[in-house]
Amino acid sequence: MPTFNTVIVSTQVDVETRLEDFGVTRQQIMAIGHTARAYADDASPSMPLNAAGMLSYIHGVGELRQQLVGSDYIPDRACGVESVMRRDRSVRIAFQNVDKSCADMPPLPRTEKGSGAASLSSPSLFEHAGVEAGPLTGVHDGVRTYYVMVGLDGSVELSCPVIEKGKYVDWIERIYIYSSDGDWEAELETDTSPIEDFDINVSFKDS
Repeated sequence: MPTFNTVIVSTQVDVETRLEDFGVTRQQIMAIGHTARAYADDASPSMPLNAAGMLSYIHGVGELRQQLVGSDYIPDRACGVESVMRRDRSVRIAFQNVDKSCADMPPLPRTEKGSGAASLSSPSLFEHAGVEAGPLTGVHDGVRTYYVMVGLDGSVELSCPVIEKGKYVDWIERIYIYSSDGDWEAELETDTSPIEDFDINVSFKDS
């Protein structure tokens, strides 16, 4: 299999512009990630060992559909992959728990991908601006499949991997949505109500 030059979209302006091609917003994708992590954190020690991952996946898929399904996106289960699809833009979006997103190293899926996911992945090169996609090979229905990838630290990206033998073997595109290590974290607070118990740290300058 050939090696691809991965398209990485990372600056906030470029990310928001790219997401317009999908007909989604950065806030919608972040909401999916935050919901998934919230339910994972809600797993108690008395639950099964894989409860955090199961809860994250179940509610991540639920929030994916809550955020995107409407007049454009519809629920989809092609090849057994729970997702949403927008046929007019030839794109499918699914959900995946990973170790970490938006990092120099590509994300690793926390569960092995099945043959259905592999059959939906596309090892065709493309650039999203100015270059037409080449012939699609290894694609179940010609609809490119992306994943909302949510890391253990809450980091989120929307990315298109190539899947073989249960693993990500290459990447077509990675769109960095939210990194807990980056400057975007400060932008997540949308509550404008009064802040209680707000302490101000005061330091005195030596005279």
